[in-house]
Amino acid sequence: PGRQRLDQVKLSADARLGIDQPEAYRECIQLGRLAWCALSVGCAQAVLDLLVPYVNERQAFGEPISHRQSVAFAVSNVAIELQGMRLLTWRAAELADRHDAPDGLAAFADAVTLARRLCADKGMQIGSDGVQLLGGHGFVKEYPVERWYRDLRAVALMEGGLLL
Repeated sequence: PGRQRLDQVKLSADARLGIDQPEAYRECIQLGRLAWCALSVGCAQAVLDLLVPYVNERQAFGEPISHRQSVAFAVSNVAIELQGMRLLTWRAAELADRHDAPDGLAAFADAVTLARRLCADKGMQIGSDGVQLLGGHGFVKEYPVERWYRDLRAVALMEGGLLL
């Protein structure tokens, strides 16, 4: 990756985004938020993909920790919330593709807002659960869950605040 620096670049007023079409600017913002939703779904899926074999292989008191009800419920909740995040993200993406219908941009914005809210809230919980279920391994760089946790927490902060 390289870095590019532009110095004393001049653009005409018509090259600026959103001057005569403010809806184009709003759409760019919404698409950026949708991308953060997709990132959170991917990170949450990675957490789940790591958790399932870990809790089935990790032994405590002579049996896998997945045999403990609290662990099984926590992993189940991760899977359930992940599906909700995925479905709302897909719905928003589908509306992004067909927002040319009457009131389509407003429906897309509403769908992105809902997806973003769920992905921020549940993504942070999934990241936290992943770290907690791995115990001491959740905080070491040997397991990538500590990074996914940070990435999932960032979704709530990046690209503007969360409003309904």
